[in-house]
Amino acid sequence: MVHSTLRIGILAFGALALAGAAAHATRNDADLNCGISTQTERGLLSIEGIVESPTALSGEYRFALKSQGAGGTSNISQGGQFSVAPGAPVSLGKVMVNAGASIDVDFTISADGKRLDCSAPLLTHT
Repeated sequence: MVHSTLRIGILAFGALALAGAAAHATRNDADLNCGISTQTERGLLSIEGIVESPTALSGEYRFALKSQGAGGTSNISQGGQFSVAPGAPVSLGKVMVNAGASIDVDFTISADGKRLDCSAPLLTHT
């Protein structure tokens, strides 16, 4: 399994806010979009795994996060079965940590006999 690291700090969020966009990114595999969506509010960072498919899809997911900051360290692991309706984004795992924390995210989905690494930021469609 490939592990991607998503390092986010206060300066990165300041730059994103100045650009007028939240931090988002995507993984595209045959029109399947998955990735990590992040938002900051009141000093907290929300990290969420998102999946969107043009067709109905079901499978299993794993959303694991390690964070380290002034308040200490955390290891969080979520996972289980999921189902996605065509064209409807679905949240698979969500965690909130201190916005200044350093984080590592591992988000994978398994569906239709394939395992996809969705640990990269989620790109929004324009």
